[in-house]
Amino acid sequence: MIFKRKKKIDIFGDLPQAPDNIETKNREIKKSGRRAMLVPDTPFTDDPAADKLLANTAKQREQWLEILDQSEVREADQEGIAGYLESNYRVQQWWANSIALMYLKWRAGSKSVAVSSRNIRLVFELPTSVGLGYNLLNANSIYGKDLKRTLKSVTDERIVLSFTDETRATILFKKSGDSCEVIVEHEFIANQIMLKYRTKYWNELFAKMIEQVSR
Repeated sequence: MIFKRKKKIDIFGDLPQAPDNIETKNREIKKSGRRAMLVPDTPFTDDPAADKLLANTAKQREQWLEILDQSEVREADQEGIAGYLESNYRVQQWWANSIALMYLKWRAGSKSVAVSSRNIRLVFELPTSVGLGYNLLNANSIYGKDLKRTLKSVTDERIVLSFTDETRATILFKKSGDSCEVIVEHEFIANQIMLKYRTKYWNELFAKMIEQVSR
C-alpha cells in the first residue's frame, strides 16, 4: 500500500502580517565581517563624526590615515581607496567612501613635516613674484624622469607631486617682500641615501631656477 505524504498545514498562514517599515529597513544596521555598521542616510562625507567613525569602523581618523598612507593605494583615487577598504578591511561601502574622502582631503593638504629619516623640509627664495614662481614650478618638465604625476595644484598657493620612487612632495608659495618664498616638504623617503639624494635634487633644481630668474 502506498501512503501519500500529508500536506503540511500552516496554521498561522491566515494571520495578518505586519508591513515592512521602509524607513527602518533603509536605516538598518548593515553587517560587514564581524562588525555591524550603521549606514547614515546622507551622502559620503570627508568629515565623519569621530565617535561614529570609531563605533562603526573600530578605528579612529588618525589610524585610518596612517593605514592608507602606508598602503599600496596611498596615491589612488576615491574609488580605488574605497575598494581597497572594502576588500581588505571589510568596511561597508558608505564608510569606505567617507574614509576615502577624509584621506584625500588630508593628503591634499600641507603636513608641515619636520626633518626626519623619511622627510625633508627645505626653504628657498626666488627673486620673483609668487605668480611667476608658481608657473615655473608647475611645469612638469623641470622635474625630469623622476616625476610620476601632479596630484594637486592650487594657483599661487601649492603644488603636490608624486614621484616614481613612491615619495611625495608638497611645494608651498609665500610672498616675501618682492620675492617668493618656496617651501618644499618631501615625504616618505626610504633611507638616508635617498634623503641625501632628494636634498641634492632640490638644491640643484632651485639653484638653476634662481639663476634663470635672476638674468
